[in-house]
Amino acid sequence: MVTRLIANFLQTNPGVTAELGYTNRPVHVIQEGYDAGVVAGDITDDSVVARPSGKIVRHLVASSAFLKSRSPPKKVSDLESWPWISLSARFGVGKDVTLYSAKRGEQTFRISPLLISEGVTSRREAVRAGLGIAIISEWVIREDLRSGRLVRVLPQWNAKEFPAHVVYPGHRVLPALVRAFIDFAVKYMSTELQPRV
Repeated sequence: MVTRLIANFLQTNPGVTAELGYTNRPVHVIQEGYDAGVVAGDITDDSVVARPSGKIVRHLVASSAFLKSRSPPKKVSDLESWPWISLSARFGVGKDVTLYSAKRGEQTFRISPLLISEGVTSRREAVRAGLGIAIISEWVIREDLRSGRLVRVLPQWNAKEFPAHVVYPGHRVLPALVRAFIDFAVKYMSTELQPRV
């Protein structure tokens, strides 16, 4: 999403150049030298201004082929022994999975991940390949869900949503171009993060 965000901004602002950096580790974006950043999750850096930009909805998904090879799960506990593609524990995920249902509340269970990765796209590719199931942000897998390449597992259950923010330094006057980017990014992300599937 961030690459598309930058591409759209550059296309509407000819002559502007941008430097795009990615990291999944908690960092202090502004101290790292960036004018602005997109942060998923809670803000821990009190030196920035954080503008809310939507919620990151996360679904439990698997490939169609993977699901055909197993008995359909009827309840959350059926998933404990399945092969999981998990996010690294440094992001607060670890081996405990918590799912939420509007009708049934919250359930937490322990998994033994088959693959642990820091990367969003590497987890999506592993699930596409039929390696196991994973919790992945909707915006990452939107087209896969529409095409049927990936399928939601126990669709009445979801993982916790994460807040998304556009952050920028709170202690200095921003150039007009940076301010324009921040406004553009907040609007773009708020639209893109709307649940659609």
